Amino acid sequence: MSHAPTDSTKRKRAESHSSDLAPVQRSKIWMPYGDIILQAESTQFRLNRDILARQSSVFEDMFSIPQPAFEPTIEGCLIVHVSDTAKDWESFLAVLYHPDPFRSVASRPYTVVASMLRLGKKYDMCSPKEDSLRRIYGEFPAFFELPDSSDKGWTMIDYEDNIYAQMLNLACECGLNSAIPRLGLACLQNLPRRWSGTLVTLAFALERILEFQRERLDWLHGNAIIPHKSCKSPTACVKEQKAISYAIACREEYPFHVGYTISEWDEEWDDRFCAACEAAAMESYDASQQKGWELLPTFFGLPPWEDLKDAV
Repeated sequence: MSHAPTDSTKRKRAESHSSDLAPVQRSKIWMPYGDIILQAESTQFRLNRDILARQSSVFEDMFSIPQPAFEPTIEGCLIVHVSDTAKDWESFLAVLYHPDPFRSVASRPYTVVASMLRLGKKYDMCSPKEDSLRRIYGEFPAFFELPDSSDKGWTMIDYEDNIYAQMLNLACECGLNSAIPRLGLACLQNLPRRWSGTLVTLAFALERILEFQRERLDWLHGNAIIPHKSCKSPTACVKEQKAISYAIACREEYPFHVGYTISEWDEEWDDRFCAACEAAAMESYDASQQKGWELLPTFFGLPPWEDLKDAV
């Protein structure tokens, strides 16, 4: 027979439920003349609604609607609950309340770039969103370009451990489809195999990339290209051909270096063959470089470049 819960039982359940909730805390971003309290998770921020409305059409519309008279307030400020992380808002507001918030700084931390993109997209804030997109596509352009010998590495986003995987996740989360091919390739190049091989997207791509690379490195196998018909030292050139093929096959990370997908001729192969064989091998390798770029999105299960659209 069931029993109705007693007052004592109800009280215990209520106490248990309330104890599971994190205590509300005040953020360091607490403007003394702010007129709105924004709460993300268990963190509250006191802000100026005019500043938010100026950046975001979503907040502008929200604040234009008359609010009920008996809504709870803190220090006379209405509380607005958002479903984002407190970390995203803290990173974003630290930039927003800077004297020159979206100035052209050379580089920003990844956490700031990510928060500006997430919140900029969700709340229709053009300046932070465009700042983030400019940096992401500055590091990982969605167009083919030859490597620059003066490349200084990361210049628009601060490099940190595991940044490739974080940025790939961010691109997938925010619909930056045209950034995924380069980011995915960078993950395969820079993450240990035991990590990248466990990610479905990367595992799917790796199989197709290696299949393409076998085609691109076909000049290392058989005698269709080496020795060339004009080769004056076929024995020596075939020996070098086999040596390079063996060295690539013995790589610890993958059977082939994933960079061979769109990379230029490897300088390590210079002067290994006679002039005729080297020219023939280089011609074969370089001819497939553009093809590798054109196929790159499809390796990750995406449409070709011309049909690839961002959802941001």
